[in-house]
Amino acid sequence: MKRAAFFALWFTLAIECVYIAFGRLSLHARWQHLAQPILFVVLFGCLALARGRFAWLTALLRAVIGLEFALSVSDRFGLLGPPGPNVSWGDFAHFVAYTRQVNSFLPASFGFSLATLATICESTLALALIFGVRLRYTASAAAVLLCLFGSAMMASGMIESQFFYAVFVLAAGAWVMAVTDASWMSLDRLIARTISERRVRSSA
Repeated sequence: MKRAAFFALWFTLAIECVYIAFGRLSLHARWQHLAQPILFVVLFGCLALARGRFAWLTALLRAVIGLEFALSVSDRFGLLGPPGPNVSWGDFAHFVAYTRQVNSFLPASFGFSLATLATICESTLALALIFGVRLRYTASAAAVLLCLFGSAMMASGMIESQFFYAVFVLAAGAWVMAVTDASWMSLDRLIARTISERRVRSSA
């Protein structure tokens, strides 16, 4: 599983690099527009090169994915500003409309329910990843959710949007975190250490 996860990460990074090169050379996209996918390629490229040898790096990128979820949720509730060019949605109504667009292959009546379910899942995963709770399960769940998001975007023809957010790179990165040690600076490690210390004291 570990080898497959790293293969997936390298593959998605390569495809993302092709998108960046195509966007810059053929579509003449501004560097400012490409800043986010470039940042993710650099960060998760470091994770791919490290191959899980540095727990602090894996934990740092665990927090990056958690913050991405948190920022996305904050945006749809207007915490990053009102609807406009500098935010993706700005309120929940715009996010529901975006959810319908992403899932255009489903009836429009599903939009509100899917937007609500996505918000609950992303909020939960954001907290669990940032604080490091049940990381094997949390990272696996994040990988599955991101794959669902990316697949829905592709199925709805939102290919450029999927690449802009580097959804599959984040999904592969989450998968790597599920099969390596991402517990540095986490509640998981703190709880395990506390239990171990109690066992030592009780056996003394």
